[in-house]
Amino acid sequence: MTRRYAVVGDPVGHSLSPLIHNRWIAEAGIDAHYSAIHLRSTEAAADIRALAVEYWGLNVTLPHKIAALKAAAASSPEARAIGAANTLVREKGSTWTAHNTDVAGFSDALAAAVRSNRPGLRVVMIGAGGAARAAVASLAASGASLAIVNRSVANAKALAADLAPGAETGDLSQLAALAETADIVVNSASLGHAGGALPALPAGKGRPFLDLSYGKAATRTLDAAAVSGWTPHDGLPMLVGQAAAAFRLWFGISPDEAGALRACREAVADRT
Repeated sequence: MTRRYAVVGDPVGHSLSPLIHNRWIAEAGIDAHYSAIHLRSTEAAADIRALAVEYWGLNVTLPHKIAALKAAAASSPEARAIGAANTLVREKGSTWTAHNTDVAGFSDALAAAVRSNRPGLRVVMIGAGGAARAAVASLAASGASLAIVNRSVANAKALAADLAPGAETGDLSQLAALAETADIVVNSASLGHAGGALPALPAGKGRPFLDLSYGKAATRTLDAAAVSGWTPHDGLPMLVGQAAAAFRLWFGISPDEAGALRACREAVADRT
């Protein structure tokens, strides 16, 4: 019997997850299929819980990552610390165990941008939402020196208190000053999705600027960073990295990440 897997979100039509996972499923010769589920619901936790009857694993994207954690009967320490889940694994009795593979995905994206995960890396994070929580957890574990800027300073302070005690916090007007001495600036805010503009940056002098989005959503932000002399990097390595971690949880197989990343870049280029 073909086992079913899917990504759940709202919206979800743009997702490259089916491309990634169906490629890996075919390469491994597994009898499975991966699809996209557009879930627009005010009872998302209950709806996601019910999907365990039909599906063996789920990826969960915005805005349902908190609901995914609530839907699970058990969860990993990482998912509990972050307060959100992006990967669900079906257990006996058709219940979910929740994981957060965004942490592993961010680590891959950071390594691709900086080419070093050395302790003490100076990082400025823009945003304090779900993606930022996974990134900050990864950065704190690596010993990075971290500053978080956000429209709501209270949210930035809450994120620091939860996952990176000692991190500097501020509002968006402080980005330029903090970025002066940063090794990398990371944007986790949905500026490209909402049509917003990146606050002013100092001269980048070739330093990396990483946007956790990809495709059209990242273009405006990355273009603005490049104009200021930063080296732009998008979030596709994070997407592929978190997908690979999910694939290992489901199937116990390490897939071809490099091939999937090339396929994603080709798909993004075709869309634009």
